[in-house]
Amino acid sequence: MSESPEVSVVVPLYLSEKTLPGFLDSLRAQAFRDFETILVDSGPTDACARVVALRAEPLAYAKSAVRLAPHQARTAGVERSRGRLVVFTDPDVYAAPDWLERLVAAHRETGGVVVGALACHGARWLDRGIHLCKFSKWLPGGSRRPVDMSPTVNMLIPRTLFEEVGGFCDDDEIVAGDTTLSRDLLRAGRTLLFEPLAVVEHHHLDRLGPFLRERWRRGIAYGRLRGLWLRPRRVHLLGLLVGSLLPLRIVSNLAHCARHAARAGWLGTLLATFPVVLLGFGASILGEAKGYAGSLAGPSRGSESS
Repeated sequence: MSESPEVSVVVPLYLSEKTLPGFLDSLRAQAFRDFETILVDSGPTDACARVVALRAEPLAYAKSAVRLAPHQARTAGVERSRGRLVVFTDPDVYAAPDWLERLVAAHRETGGVVVGALACHGARWLDRGIHLCKFSKWLPGGSRRPVDMSPTVNMLIPRTLFEEVGGFCDDDEIVAGDTTLSRDLLRAGRTLLFEPLAVVEHHHLDRLGPFLRERWRRGIAYGRLRGLWLRPRRVHLLGLLVGSLLPLRIVSNLAHCARHAARAGWLGTLLATFPVVLLGFGASILGEAKGYAGSLAGPSRGSESS
């Protein structure tokens, strides 16, 4: 590895010890080798530190004394990194051996932001339904194409561009760091290029109840965030509220999910897991409605999550 690696892989940790060993194994198996790994742990235990201590490969590990939101941990990781290119991912994924190679190759061809694909680890019914509800837009399949949002579980961005748009938001917003960064990049005229061959597998650990509560909380946070963006356009905001309370948004989300699933060969999976997908979309959209209502009623912070 060169003194200044081309790529810095930045990973936030929080009680991630169950999947961290497999995640680190997948990094060790990468065909592309010119990278460093930056781990920022804000968990309340030393379980992740013990996992890192047992590894033979060099890892940059930082322990925060306070709980950090994921985007805050990523910002801390970028500050410690040295690579020209920054790759954001999470410790609950397992990367294909050609993952970094594919991301870097797509960047070298285009010069911009590259969004990788998200497959589902395992074949449990609940896991696949959760995966479709959260990540259908980024399933492996199809050709390279622009997308309107990049989840930070699989994203490459040049450091100079990250700095140019101001990085992640600097408040305590917990769940929408990827949303705000994607919006800032698009507003700056940048393209988010989806590379379907740069694949990580997401390991879902949720049960149905915690998953639905997470969708509800994220919906509220996203509704409040959009409320801030749209505050001068109250008619538009009211339309979003009404659309969220009626079946219109659920029907629209299901139609988009079906289109993405068909492209990836997952239509059968969508049919089999339809109750989970429907409940997940419903919880998220009702959460958004609460966020929109709060924005219409008076000032609210986009950083609140409940």
